[in-house]
Amino acid sequence: MTEKEKEELKNLMHLWGSYKYILSVEKSELASIQDICSAMKDIKTMTCDALPKSARISKPVEENMVNSITLCEGRIEKLNSLIKENMLLKQKIDKIVDTLPHAEQYILKARYVENMSWEMMPLRIPFEMSKRHCQRFHNNALETIYDKLHKTDENEE
Repeated sequence: MTEKEKEELKNLMHLWGSYKYILSVEKSELASIQDICSAMKDIKTMTCDALPKSARISKPVEENMVNSITLCEGRIEKLNSLIKENMLLKQKIDKIVDTLPHAEQYILKARYVENMSWEMMPLRIPFEMSKRHCQRFHNNALETIYDKLHKTDENEE
């Protein structure tokens, strides 16, 4: 694994650790956009479809409203896809982490879920280990995750 791949994997692990927060933000944004889209559809129905032709809004305004609704629907679709993608990735990483030795699991969760610093880790983990030893376990775990993720990706292709 190259340094660049290692950094990408660490970023992925940070996402894995903050999954609950990310999911809540994405779901909140999704709900907001769905509300906006629904409101725009209601306004379009009231101002374009339900009124007689003489009382309707102008064609350019109606076209802008239709474009805005289309953009909202596209964003809703993209967010749903992103949420599903993130859930699948988290499940994939969870499966891999669950197969790791207990010490590696603990170190990964401390580092990425609890955002524990390397300096604090030897003081907080329930077994005696130096900072450098924690980092070795961490690096071994990252190598395993990297290998299994790439092995899984190759099998899917």
